[in-house]
Amino acid sequence: MLIIPSIEIYGGKCVRLRSSDFNDRVEYPRSPVEAAKEFAASGFSFLHIVDLEGAQYGQVKNWSTIEALLAVENLRLEVGGGVRSKEEIEKLLEMGVRRAVLGSIAVTLPSLVKRWIREIGSRRICVAVDVRKGKIVHSGWLEEIEQSPTMFMMELKNGGASSFEYTDVAREGSNDGPNLDLYKEIRSFFEDVELIASGGVTSIQHLETLAATGVSGVIVGRPLHEGAILPSDLKSFVT
Repeated sequence: MLIIPSIEIYGGKCVRLRSSDFNDRVEYPRSPVEAAKEFAASGFSFLHIVDLEGAQYGQVKNWSTIEALLAVENLRLEVGGGVRSKEEIEKLLEMGVRRAVLGSIAVTLPSLVKRWIREIGSRRICVAVDVRKGKIVHSGWLEEIEQSPTMFMMELKNGGASSFEYTDVAREGSNDGPNLDLYKEIRSFFEDVELIASGGVTSIQHLETLAATGVSGVIVGRPLHEGAILPSDLKSFVT
């Protein structure tokens, strides 16, 4: 199971949101590049980058920070947050980003995203599925749709998507642990896709129980930035 550290960026700084309010942010003392270098030195090879400012304004904003992160040796990046055009996807890939993560645009214009997947390739695009109380939410978790997450994923899978990042929004930033039954259920429906879990991880035990659900990987952010989980604790996962 792949462990993917997450770095969230706003105004070029490494941050996290206390809630879905973009103005309610915690700023970490180290820069995104400093965090990335520490993750690389600890043996991680893949990072999840979120341009929170981009997510707020609907277009990628932190280009210079992304470029600086790409210069860190021995790391591959996936980037999401405000990526809503083919031009942005192509620019990210040309810069050296491994793949673009598409959320809101995949929910609001799935036919367009399916076309991009066919044109650009399923390995270069990952679909983000954010779910709260059984419903897909988007646009900063402020909007929701009636289509079930399973049907949404099936539609995108039939359109060529092969990688999904599934976030249980209710568990994001909580101490309740990941929703194991949810990931078991999703994996039972989608046995042949890359399924990345996100939300609720605060301990090594959570990672061990998630591994048993069959997910392909787990995104870990706040616990690594705030010391609840040390990179050295994850040696068995990253070696």
